[in-house]
Amino acid sequence: MSKEGNRGLKLFLELWLLIALLAAFNFYHYYDGGQKKFLVIGIGTAVAFVGFGLFYVFYVRRGES
Repeated sequence: MSKEGNRGLKLFLELWLLIALLAAFNFYHYYDGGQKKFLVIGIGTAVAFVGFGLFYVFYVRRGES
């Protein structure tokens, strides 16, 4: 893997971790306080987490090979 590929993978993992932390933060606040807006935002960020991962695997990685 080239240096460019390693930088891209590192950037992807950092952003993926931030999305996961945002989802965890919202789910924690939903279970702690019970406000439905945190549940909706948590579900949205969880969908974004999975979608971003699939985008990277099927679009970005496939384009590199």
